[in-house]
Amino acid sequence: MWFGRAGGRWLSSIVRALGRGYTRPWPSHPRPREIDVELVRIRKDIARLVGYVPGEQPQEPGWIKLNTNESFECSPAALEAVRSLGAVELTRYPDPLCGGVTAILAESFGVGAERVVVGNGSDDIVNLIIRSVCGPGDRLVCTRPSYSLYPVLAAIQGVEAVEIPLLEGFALPLRQLCSTRGAVAFVASPNNPAGTLYPPDQVAELCRSGQNLVVVDEAYVEFAETNCAGLLEDFPNLCIVRSLSKAYGLAGLRVGYMVGPPDLAEAVLKVKDSYNVNRAAQAAAIAALGDVDWARTTWQGVIERRERFRTLLEEEFGLRAYPSQANFVLVDFGGKSAAAAQESLRNKRILVRRLEGAPITRNCLRITIGSESEMAALVEALREHLQPETVAQ
Repeated sequence: MWFGRAGGRWLSSIVRALGRGYTRPWPSHPRPREIDVELVRIRKDIARLVGYVPGEQPQEPGWIKLNTNESFECSPAALEAVRSLGAVELTRYPDPLCGGVTAILAESFGVGAERVVVGNGSDDIVNLIIRSVCGPGDRLVCTRPSYSLYPVLAAIQGVEAVEIPLLEGFALPLRQLCSTRGAVAFVASPNNPAGTLYPPDQVAELCRSGQNLVVVDEAYVEFAETNCAGLLEDFPNLCIVRSLSKAYGLAGLRVGYMVGPPDLAEAVLKVKDSYNVNRAAQAAAIAALGDVDWARTTWQGVIERRERFRTLLEEEFGLRAYPSQANFVLVDFGGKSAAAAQESLRNKRILVRRLEGAPITRNCLRITIGSESEMAALVEALREHLQPETVAQ
């Protein structure tokens, strides 16, 4: 037999033991030591990191969401494109280069496809840019207040974030931005949280200052009077980042993109995930970008409601509403309490955003411009909170 004579004797003893019931304990093993809950080593800088805090996303219906600058509707063409997807599309990986979306964007900007990269929302693009151009010890330059994700992504990459305070009225500190060198400088235009638009000539001056890379985050630019796309041919160190979340209503699918120098696009493509934009998102993006009439009508409606709302806030409620070129308005409550107003609105199932990160916004609410009915409900709720005696009459 294969186990030999000694093995046969060993096997026979096992069989006899099993036949009469084996009572001898099996060889014991040492008890494992107490598990050390700190066995997993976390980077010290990550352990100290305060991550980005997204706006509240209630999971039950019945809320009016005016806190995260989403659109109140999506492109009908995009919705139909998603509904038309079948089993075959869902069982195959998506196009890793988002060729259909890239071609449309390249034609729209009048550039070659090698200058366009599509990502899983503009946050993904911003992250990829930072990972592509910044190494540990480099500096990222941005303003404060602005999009608070920039310094978080910098910290994750081991990069120092130099945040330059905005000037009075959220004006761009252009002189300081030009003199503060970094691997990348971010300018959000229109800016978040005030919706301030920075003219292209200021961005051009920043590009001429010697910055390695200037990224203009134009997530809200469809609601603005102008943009920086015309500067792309003049400055090889300029990159524009945009989103389809706000203007096209695709926040739930996450599509963003960059248009920049070819060498940057090539680097970003190396860094990105293989299939970072899913099939449904790509189909919706292609359809939405072609739904031009719906888009322009929707944007114009948002702009008109924004201006009416600003006027009402100042004339009826005596609040300061900062001029905005985005799909939201920043409201300074002055001698009244923004926190109390936010809580009052929340009790009526209306969500708005309070931004406490900078002194200038500490007593402010940022309010997204919703549909006509949503804005009417918001105004009535504000009246009940700010002018209870008037409502009672």
